[in-house]
Amino acid sequence: MMVNKEPLQPREQLMRYGAASLTNEQLAIVILRSGNHQYSVAEIAHKLLTHYPDFRDLEQASLTQLETLSGIGPVKAVELQAICEMSRRLQAQRTLRFGVVASSQMVGYRMLETLAGETQEQLLAVFLDVKNQIIQTKQIYIGTLNSSVAHPREVFKLAVQYSAAKFILVHNHPSGQLSPSTQDIAFTKRIIACGEFMGIACLDHLIIGSQQYLSLREEGYLVE
Repeated sequence: MMVNKEPLQPREQLMRYGAASLTNEQLAIVILRSGNHQYSVAEIAHKLLTHYPDFRDLEQASLTQLETLSGIGPVKAVELQAICEMSRRLQAQRTLRFGVVASSQMVGYRMLETLAGETQEQLLAVFLDVKNQIIQTKQIYIGTLNSSVAHPREVFKLAVQYSAAKFILVHNHPSGQLSPSTQDIAFTKRIIACGEFMGIACLDHLIIGSQQYLSLREEGYLVE
């Protein structure tokens, strides 16, 4: 006599077959964990995916926008944003971790995948060894480049920590415009001068727009 087995709950399925076996709704159920007095966790997961199909644009949602969804309060909204940020950072590490940089172009195109669409200006450094192999990519600063707050010591502290021989600076313009500001150029020249003194070369500074990047080195902005 055949016995019909109850389907596995999402958490049980994950434990038995791995996270990749879950559908989007099952994954959302595991992440959300529980429902409330009005909606079950499955209903909340369905509402979430109705607003953000395949989790698309979820990383851009504000806490207020998430909290407007039925069943998602402040705690779940914060947890969703934390998961999205973790996912973004993991993607950044997969994109630029261990590999050989043959040109600024290679870094530029890869960082377009990471920074295009970001709503805040960020400064990152891609640290390289003597063979141009990527050691690490680190966020240095969030906000408009200003020499009073974005200081070279933050860059070179990490460069020494990772035993880097050289590095490439990268920052995005949320406006999508590629033209460097006077502060962008002045900050880069200051970094280059410090690098010459430290023996750790700043190879380039890339500005990431909405669909393209600009190399300050290639465009001649760093030539005295």
